Amino acid sequence: MGDSTQSDSLISAIGKTNNKDDGDSITQVSMTWDPSVEQLLARWCDEAKCFEWMHVESFNYYDGMSRILAISTNILTAIGGVSNMVAGGYSINGFQLAWAFGGVSVLISIANMLQEKLAYASKSVEHDQHAIQWGRIKRKIEEEISVPPASRRECSTFLKYIRHDINTVSSGGNSMIPKFILKKCIDKFGKLDDFEVPEICGKMEHTHIYIRAPYSAS
Repeated sequence: MGDSTQSDSLISAIGKTNNKDDGDSITQVSMTWDPSVEQLLARWCDEAKCFEWMHVESFNYYDGMSRILAISTNILTAIGGVSNMVAGGYSINGFQLAWAFGGVSVLISIANMLQEKLAYASKSVEHDQHAIQWGRIKRKIEEEISVPPASRRECSTFLKYIRHDINTVSSGGNSMIPKFILKKCIDKFGKLDDFEVPEICGKMEHTHIYIRAPYSAS
């Protein structure tokens, strides 16, 4: 995801502790809420919305394809069963009807093979799970930055666990998204003003840096 340089620099400044989530020890200092942190979280929230949308779209696509294959297989199986009963030894001008209906059995085998190899059903389940996880991350960030800073949780701890959640759901999940879904995402959200689209969609931006700005914690 984007803004990794800024997020690392922000998170690497959070109290002296052993970061078990990332598997390494880092020296950290206490952080407070400021505009730079809020802008970072807003960008993460935008990207979470995009990923949730892309996984929902991917779920709908794979679930639809899985249903089409399942229905087709069931229809062919029913036709094959009926053909075995009615065809018998009948022939038309020397052409055995059993040969034609035998082709139905071949189509059934092909449909079953496609179901197994393409794994549309399992892919749809995985995308559904990732969409749920991204939705949770989105809501956590929205709930936190929508209230006054004085009412929020401790800044450094919140950033630490949000980044952990993002890293967890991103590992392996982002690469599952089909290319045409990535293109649909950039086409749908890429032209929105001040909206952060994930770099995986093909839109690259400059790395954001910390800029000191006046801030009120009221």
